Amino acid sequence: MEHLNKQQIILLTLLVSFVTSIATGIVTVSLMNQAPVGITQTINRVVEKTIERVTTPTNSQIVKETIVVNEDDQTVNAIDRNSKSLVRIYRTNIDPAYGTESLTLVGIGVVVTDDGIIAADNSVISDTGKYFLNSDDGKIHDLNILRAASGEQIALLKMKADDKNPLILPKVNLSAQGDLKLGQSVVFIGGETKNIVATGIVSSLNTRDVKVDGTDSSSTTSSQIKTVVVSIITTVPLRNFIPGGLLLNLSGDVVGIKSTYMDSERTDLFAPSDSIKTTLSAYADSQKKAQ
Repeated sequence: MEHLNKQQIILLTLLVSFVTSIATGIVTVSLMNQAPVGITQTINRVVEKTIERVTTPTNSQIVKETIVVNEDDQTVNAIDRNSKSLVRIYRTNIDPAYGTESLTLVGIGVVVTDDGIIAADNSVISDTGKYFLNSDDGKIHDLNILRAASGEQIALLKMKADDKNPLILPKVNLSAQGDLKLGQSVVFIGGETKNIVATGIVSSLNTRDVKVDGTDSSSTTSSQIKTVVVSIITTVPLRNFIPGGLLLNLSGDVVGIKSTYMDSERTDLFAPSDSIKTTLSAYADSQKKAQ
């Protein structure tokens, strides 16, 4: 070492550092390959998000912070965000032997508009039925059927206007079709008497091509082909399903609602959130025509 000049010492130091870094990388990869599955899954489930904030009103400097967000925290937040928007829908049944009335649970509904419109699985709603919701305080609220059209996946209901103690419930946020991806994590909320949750991933998307009206640059109406999602399949366990149960992404947006497809033998299908939007749009159009 004493025979080396300053430049040679620097080069030697760089060489030693390079060799050390390579050796460290090899050891790290070897240890990761030998680690238990649970550890690697935990590492993979950690998501890093970078948030920008302005330090002071007069200082335009932007400081970047790295915040570690655990998937479990996202799941809990998604459930909390939507739990208060769920209602359980009951139908009146009359006992033919005694003429007495009883309430039977038919499914879950979810508030989807600011004025309290509730979306539910259309297969459990009949035009001739009388429906109610039971609030957390045990009070029964009459429901009007706004739309339960044959062939549609979603029915719309709303508390009657003469309800003396109407419930004020927050609406959910409906995800866009483009946000739905294969393999993404999802959370299901169901349960007959209380909320029961389950998790899984989107395992399949059933789609079809439909013609939509468009307008080209010359203002001439033309038909365009658009691929739309008609149903969602997940890995959520079947035992948790209940009509109208919600399917959420980790951001807390509703991506689907448990629905019965009359043309399919599968019992694990969810109607995408776009089906709710389509039904709401059809109802709004019918109201305009009725005016």
